Amino acid sequence: MAQLPDAFDIFYGRISLNKRPCDKIESAASGLITYLSAEYGVSQDRVFLQGSYPNGTAVEPEDKDRGEYDVDLVCDGIDPGWTATAALDDLEEKLATHGTYEKLLRGADSRKKPCVRLFYAEDEIGAFHVDVVPARPSQSSDLHAPLEVPRRESGWHDTAPREYTVWCRDRGGRFARTVRMLKRWRDHSQDTRKSIKSIVLQVLAAQHLGGQSSDAAALVGTLVAIQGALAPDPDTAPSVENPVLRSEDLAARWDDSAYRDFRKHLANAVDLAQRGLHESDERTSHDLWRHLLGPDFPEYRLQESGIDAGVLPATPPPGHHRTQAVPRRNEYGL
Repeated sequence: MAQLPDAFDIFYGRISLNKRPCDKIESAASGLITYLSAEYGVSQDRVFLQGSYPNGTAVEPEDKDRGEYDVDLVCDGIDPGWTATAALDDLEEKLATHGTYEKLLRGADSRKKPCVRLFYAEDEIGAFHVDVVPARPSQSSDLHAPLEVPRRESGWHDTAPREYTVWCRDRGGRFARTVRMLKRWRDHSQDTRKSIKSIVLQVLAAQHLGGQSSDAAALVGTLVAIQGALAPDPDTAPSVENPVLRSEDLAARWDDSAYRDFRKHLANAVDLAQRGLHESDERTSHDLWRHLLGPDFPEYRLQESGIDAGVLPATPPPGHHRTQAVPRRNEYGL
């Protein structure tokens, strides 16, 4: 059995965000938080990052030339009387009155259904955009929904982004590490338009991640368990409950054809991962994992150290870097 711990450390280091994109994300977020909190007349803690970056599960784009970094920012300051479309239009107008942000808007391309997108200039780290989501305190009867966010033409929808970030952080380092590797598998194997949403993949991984001590065993165990859990639903996407907002089905917009496509890729992944784990020849095991996870998984090289020459060491686990710090519970009223 080939566990390949050194190879997985190198792979993890390659797919994890390094300091340069983290600094860019922090700088963009800081400027927007300052501006939007003043424009909406709310405290700065009501404008905050959500999604993979604060959750500790963000990964580098696989294609460094065509890939794009992205981050989501929530602004909790919307008038309770506004419609969803009005809230999004007002946010765009506010951004358009700022000299810097006006230049980052691209007309219709910035008017997404749930957000307003800002396109930052491409530089040495690649393309980068920020999706700004307006929000307001929830007006529903769901006590677990602190906020609601708009979607053009379909109204307001309950959400709990900060609570979900805390939930992800509470899953621990093995969860974050495994999710990052699963996301790289997804990006490598699935068409972007059909690929499983990050939040659905995260929740499925959390539900089916065991107590494995190695990356190889964790990937195999999680993939096999997810495949087993989806087996009763071969053609139609099942419900995937938000762990912090039980009324929300995270897979509600998972198209059935895209779901079937995911299950085909999942079956192939289970086969490759099991073979990679149980293969006694390290060179063959490297090839199998590289086929599954993409070119960032290191090729086999016969060296005394067992580590690729000239490769930077893996980045620290989630929670180590200041940008990956676990949100303080008192920020979220928990």
